[in-house]
Amino acid sequence: MIIRNTQKYDYFHPVRNDSPVDNRDGSPVETNVYLSFLHAVGMHPLVKLLIIFCCALCSICTTQAQHKTAKAWLDKSSSAFTAAGTLSADFSMTVKMPAQKVSHTFDGTIDIKGTKYHLNVPDVETWFDGKTQWVLQKDYNEVNVSEPNAQEVQQLNPAFLFALYKKGCSYNYLGEKTEKGRKVHEVELIPQNKKSDLSKIVLQISAVDAMPTNMHLFYRNKTENSIHINKYRKHLTLPDSFFRFDPKKHPKVDVIDLI
Repeated sequence: MIIRNTQKYDYFHPVRNDSPVDNRDGSPVETNVYLSFLHAVGMHPLVKLLIIFCCALCSICTTQAQHKTAKAWLDKSSSAFTAAGTLSADFSMTVKMPAQKVSHTFDGTIDIKGTKYHLNVPDVETWFDGKTQWVLQKDYNEVNVSEPNAQEVQQLNPAFLFALYKKGCSYNYLGEKTEKGRKVHEVELIPQNKKSDLSKIVLQISAVDAMPTNMHLFYRNKTENSIHINKYRKHLTLPDSFFRFDPKKHPKVDVIDLI
């Protein structure tokens, strides 16, 4: 979505390591405690090494289990989103920009058909047909035409989010929680592209139907976008033309071609 006089965002913290670390030798703190104890009781060195190995293995297994759980829920959500077909969603979005001391919340709707979408928020209406994007700035009565890159598009369409997790980011399972009366599973996604403006995304997935319910995007400049889905309407029938700007319906709008 292109907004006049605002910077563009691309819509996903390093993978956490929950094992405490001794800064002097880099080994887990628990291992050092075990070594001190084993040395005190005079245990055989081979037994010590075996216990150290088991401790390390347990830590690896825990990380792998979290990774598998995260992937399982991402797979479920991706399948549920695809199965919903063409859909429409009512959402609330909060934008926080600490540097400018700005926090703004607004409501909107988005219609999605594969990679295509139509977005309507108070000041802007956007059409994207999978290649070309039209952004109507209502206050200025003009529409900008462009061909956005994937980073610019993925902040709005969850379909791009699901494509990204399969090859463009790492992820971690944060657990189950209750958010606004709904049970959700929370997954953290970290972009592998270190040049990305986005540092991480925290995605909440419904425990009932596996649909995404909230996306919280964290940017390296400390800006945050939080999108909460209030309602879905699934299995709609919308023609491809619905996702293109129609100048006949907006005869007084100036068209600015940026392609």
